[in-house]
Amino acid sequence: MNIETQAMTVHPQAMTVHPQAMTVHPHAKPARLDPEEQIARLSLLQWESRGPWALGWILQHFPSERGKPLSQEAIALQIDALTPHHWRASPFLLSWLQSSNHHVLWSLQDDRYPESLQQGSGACRALFVEGDPVHLRRHGLAIVGGRACSDRAAELARSFAETLAGAGLSIISGMAEGIDAAAHLGALQAKGVTIAVMGTGVDRCYPRVHQHLREKIAEQGAVITALLPGQRIEKFRFLQRNRLIAGLAVAVLVVQARLQSGALSTAQAAADLGKNVFAVPGSIDDPRSKGCHQLIRQGASLTERMEDIYSELPWLLAAPRKAIVSPQVFSPEKQVDGANRSGTPQIDLLRQRIGHDAFDVHHLAHLMQSSYETALLQSLRWELEGLIHREPNGRYVLRML
Repeated sequence: MNIETQAMTVHPQAMTVHPQAMTVHPHAKPARLDPEEQIARLSLLQWESRGPWALGWILQHFPSERGKPLSQEAIALQIDALTPHHWRASPFLLSWLQSSNHHVLWSLQDDRYPESLQQGSGACRALFVEGDPVHLRRHGLAIVGGRACSDRAAELARSFAETLAGAGLSIISGMAEGIDAAAHLGALQAKGVTIAVMGTGVDRCYPRVHQHLREKIAEQGAVITALLPGQRIEKFRFLQRNRLIAGLAVAVLVVQARLQSGALSTAQAAADLGKNVFAVPGSIDDPRSKGCHQLIRQGASLTERMEDIYSELPWLLAAPRKAIVSPQVFSPEKQVDGANRSGTPQIDLLRQRIGHDAFDVHHLAHLMQSSYETALLQSLRWELEGLIHREPNGRYVLRML
């Protein structure tokens, strides 16, 4: 009898839980577990790969594998492994948990566990967090792509991340080389929040050259993983990481990716969850952009500028920090004579300056005496309000009143 079949023969008493043990007060914050209990619980997760009832089965029936009875030595080793202090990762975890910046979040017990991961393919029992767990509950956008990317693609990823992080969103990525690293660096440059999701346990840094980057991310955001210490680096674990990225993010932006890139699995996981997927096109002759082109054919939003993201997710306009508009140009006191038909003094002043000529964001920033980002956000608000119209060439014109 194989492990899946015998798993169903667990004695009912083994699953008995006292009703009071399941009582949770909705407004009460659960007590934090001490390191010893954390390690004890984590050591049990080693058996999840054998099936949901494997632990009870091992305790009661000393299972066989593939129809072959286990030797007494093998049985002794399995039972011995259930003792937390005998788990190989115990010494590391005991030391790791001593830091006030290190946390283990349990999905069913910890109020800090992100709600976005409670359901769906990104769900996991426990999260290891280096940094501040509060960042996991804020709106974040994932920026992913290939490791062997072009310099231009890395520059674009960094620019998108810097703008979005500066606007108040967290930037989520996988801390890999190439696009991932560029996205994290852009968020760090903006003094914003970035979250790195690792495809290894907390006892490893992959790639090793990103150890310094990992430390900076933990200081300014969070580094997380759902994998236990000691687990080997394997391809399927990075697919699990990609689903975790998609679960955390409100949307995914793919900057440059080959057809075999793991970034496409992140995009697919996001699409399966009903989330927006954006893709930056590249040269038709560059195999590094073929994955993005495929995503666009499948329905991802073609993305060349920040406007393309905000137009698909207009609610993001409420997330950015409040822009400071220069009173010298767009002060409410400077209203035109007569009735204000548009109800927007700023539009009337813009009409006085440029009439019905087309203008771009750079021109608007110059007129507003503001940053490009402030002008971009203002133009997007006006477009959503129907006060200006964007032409196919990307320039804007004022709508006729």
